[in-house]
Amino acid sequence: MNDWTDITLQINSSDVDTVTAIAQMCMPGGIYIEDYSDFDTDIQQFGPVEIIDEDLLKKAQDKEHATVHLYISPEEDPEESLSFLAERLTACDVAYTVLSGIVKEEDWANNWKQYFKPLPVGEKLLIVPSWEEEIPEGLEDRTHLEIDPGMAFGSGQHETTKLCLEMVEKCVTPGSSVLDVGTGSGILAIGALLLGAKEAVGIDIDKLSVKIAGENAALNGVSDRFRAVCGDLATGISGKFELVCANIVADIILRLLPDVGPLMTDDGDLIVSGIIEERKQDVLDGLAEYGFEPIDILQDRGWCCMRAKKK
Repeated sequence: MNDWTDITLQINSSDVDTVTAIAQMCMPGGIYIEDYSDFDTDIQQFGPVEIIDEDLLKKAQDKEHATVHLYISPEEDPEESLSFLAERLTACDVAYTVLSGIVKEEDWANNWKQYFKPLPVGEKLLIVPSWEEEIPEGLEDRTHLEIDPGMAFGSGQHETTKLCLEMVEKCVTPGSSVLDVGTGSGILAIGALLLGAKEAVGIDIDKLSVKIAGENAALNGVSDRFRAVCGDLATGISGKFELVCANIVADIILRLLPDVGPLMTDDGDLIVSGIIEERKQDVLDGLAEYGFEPIDILQDRGWCCMRAKKK
C-alpha cells in the first residue's frame, strides 16, 4: 500500500472546533485530534490518574494547545492541499504551525470505522455504514441510506452533510431530477433518490469520488437512476434540474453560482452547504448578485446550509 502524508497542525485549543470543521471539508482523507484542554475533567469519568498512560499524562500538561492530524492520499498534492487549507484558516484568523510526516495507509484506513455508527437524519433517513449489521432499536422503519465513503467526503457524520440531507428531505419531490455538485461519496444524490427523486447526476473533480459514488448507488439499489461524472463544478452538465445541491465551501459555491441558474427549472431549489458562519454573508451576497433568493437557512455548530430559489 502507498504511504499517506500526515499534515500536523499545532493550534490554540480555543480554535479546535473551527480548525476541525474546516479541515473536514478541505481534506476528506481523515483527521485525528489531540486536545487535552478538558483532560482533568474527562479523567473523572475513567478512573484515577494512576491508570492513565504516562505518555498521555505528559501530553496533557499542555492545556492551551492542540494538535490536528490531517491525512493526504498518495494521489493528492500535499502542498496544494495545505495551500487550500491555509487560505481558509487565515480567513478565520486562526494561528497555526505546520509539521508533516508519513503514515501507512493500513494504520488508519479501517480503524475509523469503529466510530461510524447508524445515524438518523431528518425525519425519514437513517445513514447506515455498509459494514454495520445491527440497527438501533426504534430506527428500523426509517429509510436506510447505506454508505461506504471510502476515501471520499460524505459519511453523513459532518454537520454540513446532515444539514444538507435535512434540506433535501424538505424540498425533494416525487419524480424530480437532482444535480449534486461535488458529490463525494454520492450521499446527497442517493438520499434524494431514496426520498422519491426520479434521477440524479453527481459530479466531482476527483475520479476516485466518482467511482465510490457509483458503488454507493449500487449498494442502495439506485444505480439505474444515478449517473456519476468527473468534472469541475457544473462543467459539461446540461439539462434542467428541479434540485441542485452543492455541499462544498463558500469560495467554490461563489464560483458555481454564475453557472447554476440555467441548469435549474424556474421553480427549482438550490441547496448550498459547507459554509462556515464567517462566510455566511458572502454567500448571501453572492446569491443575491446572481438572482437567487434564500428561503430557508439551517445552522449547526458554526456551519450553515441555505435553500434558495430564482427570484
